[in-house]
Amino acid sequence: MHFKRITPYALLSPILILYIMLIGGGLIETVKESMGYIPVLGFNTFNLDSYSEIFRQSGFIRDMLYSFYIATSATILSTFLGIIIAYCFVTSRNSRVKSMVKKTLQMGLIIPYLYVVFLATLTLSQTGFVSRLMYNIGVLKDLQSFPELIFDRRGLGIIWVYIFKGTPFIALFVLNVMSKISSTYEDVAKSLSASGLTILRKIYIPLSSGAIIWSSCIVFAYALGSFEVPYLLGSISPVSLSSKLYSLFINPDLSALPKGMAMNVILLILGGTIVGVYAMLLKILLKGRRS
Repeated sequence: MHFKRITPYALLSPILILYIMLIGGGLIETVKESMGYIPVLGFNTFNLDSYSEIFRQSGFIRDMLYSFYIATSATILSTFLGIIIAYCFVTSRNSRVKSMVKKTLQMGLIIPYLYVVFLATLTLSQTGFVSRLMYNIGVLKDLQSFPELIFDRRGLGIIWVYIFKGTPFIALFVLNVMSKISSTYEDVAKSLSASGLTILRKIYIPLSSGAIIWSSCIVFAYALGSFEVPYLLGSISPVSLSSKLYSLFINPDLSALPKGMAMNVILLILGGTIVGVYAMLLKILLKGRRS
């Protein structure tokens, strides 16, 4: 019995060891370089100057909160929409609609982020498709009356892109679990006059809580660490930490490399901590639904 329990881990051990070596080795090198130890560049002493310089920056706290705001907003909305879509998919009796919805979700999942950024620019800018359509039908007096959704300080365009990509991921992840839930639970609930919302809250969400938590955390972690979307659609100020990190990496001044590595370590620690707190809070919330 004990042998059967450890067999799966033994079979996975070769690839786990390889990943630990690659990721662990890269992480150790990153920490060393963040502390100023880069012999190939002539930096041969360990210090914490890069960390102290980052924390002394006047806009660091603002940019950190801005990054968390974008990731949290996009993740909460993506999770809500993903759960609703998955539930409607599972409870629908129309096989043609279900097939079309699943193909649409799969298509949204495979579209690259840069394509979605381009789509957001074409549709949500003040000279984009939506503003021109509203102007042509007389809703707007001029194109400048359309609210700024791209390159704005609120990051609405960035959040829209993450929702566009995160919703299909969470929906597909969750509906694969929801579709395996026995219909007996739903039939019994309906016989007790339970509404569709009650069935979702009391049956489907608690039984698929694991999938919801994991998929939501993945979306949150990506939204927090991704640099291309806020770099292309963000405002000049505030700036997300990931965009600031990318700017440090492309800096031609090699003396800024330790600072870039220190920012990388800070983002890793803060991101991991926030993801853990977010997962814990979501688990408590879903456990409350289950009780």
